[in-house]
Amino acid sequence: MNYVEVAVPFFVLAMVVEFVYGRLRKRQTYRLNDTVNSLQLGTLSQLVNVLKLGFSATVLGWLAHLLAIPQWSMDPVWQWALAFVVYDFLYYWKHRLGHEWRIMWASHIAHHQSEEFNLSTALRQTGTDFLGFVFYLPLFFIGVPAPAVITVGSLNLIYQFWVHTEHIRRLGPLEWALVTPSNHRVHHARNPEYLDTNYGGVFILWDRLFGTFKAERPEVPCVYGITTGLNSWNPIWANAHFWLETAHQAWRARRWSDKFKIWFMPPAWAPDTIQDAPPPKEAKPLTEKFDPLISAFMKGYVFVQYWLLLAASLWLQDAEKNLPRAFVLAAFFWICFSFYVQGVVLEARVYSRRIEWSRLALTLVFAVISGGVGGDTVRDPIFVLTAYAALSALALGIDSVVSARSIGHSMSEIQ
Repeated sequence: MNYVEVAVPFFVLAMVVEFVYGRLRKRQTYRLNDTVNSLQLGTLSQLVNVLKLGFSATVLGWLAHLLAIPQWSMDPVWQWALAFVVYDFLYYWKHRLGHEWRIMWASHIAHHQSEEFNLSTALRQTGTDFLGFVFYLPLFFIGVPAPAVITVGSLNLIYQFWVHTEHIRRLGPLEWALVTPSNHRVHHARNPEYLDTNYGGVFILWDRLFGTFKAERPEVPCVYGITTGLNSWNPIWANAHFWLETAHQAWRARRWSDKFKIWFMPPAWAPDTIQDAPPPKEAKPLTEKFDPLISAFMKGYVFVQYWLLLAASLWLQDAEKNLPRAFVLAAFFWICFSFYVQGVVLEARVYSRRIEWSRLALTLVFAVISGGVGGDTVRDPIFVLTAYAALSALALGIDSVVSARSIGHSMSEIQ
């Protein structure tokens, strides 16, 4: 059983509690733009399932048929405990190589882009992890059934949620054995002193055993994000930018060996044979955060839009088996494009309102076309989609009129 699906409402409740606690303590760790971007990435990481890639399931099914490995019964408690510990051991190596190999970091980097550290950061997941399942094949080879692997994996992931917080300091003896908020803050920090440490999921013992443990130091406060900074609220770019950068470097490398080697080298490594190599990216100052200024209305507009799109995403994942495939794919790309537009708005681009108006017009076109080819199976969602576009356009139009009047009034006072 995948317990993550059951835990999602509790994740949301915990984020609300953390937000309120931060306000009361006057130590807020949330910013709307950063939080929305993290939630967008978490939503996209689940939404990609509607594409039916199924690569890992295909490989596992083929191996099961080929090898006919005897399966554990999973009746004794010790089998569950052993599977849980072995899963975390394998997770340690997957996570560690996720920082040491470019091909893995290109996927994992999305989780580290947030410049804040709160429970929403835990939900900031990649949508391009196509190789991760390979690290858990040893569990399959020793006979742990696939449903049991999913179960212990979901429990491992749920544990990791609560350690993404700044409000819990050190936890005494637990720091020696378990991953805690303190040592996980170190893992997310971009301070030079803390880079590439504390890879454990549940047990920090693996880091102590293999020399990758680093304790949090009170005199060195953690600063979060990636060293060069993403400087964008575009969730599509957040997933794609390091893949494109690596592919570009591989293309420009002169030696064929470097074209292959670069994918399995540390992220900072670059071939010395790159043609017209650009200067290396400089580390972002530790005191600098990406935080463009936008109006309170647009912040609220994007926030509400995110939750409406989340509802659409959850509905699509649940109903996609009963919908025309063309409609599912169109809805998938519409949601992705909508998240992109939200990023444009949060980045305060000069064309943000124009592209949002274009998105709403596209939404109506999508509704009309889908209603014509989808028949009764999409009648209700098309009605909801039309109402959504109309109400969004109304809210945006009212704000545009109010903003224009405010600017006109200000200009008249100046004159």
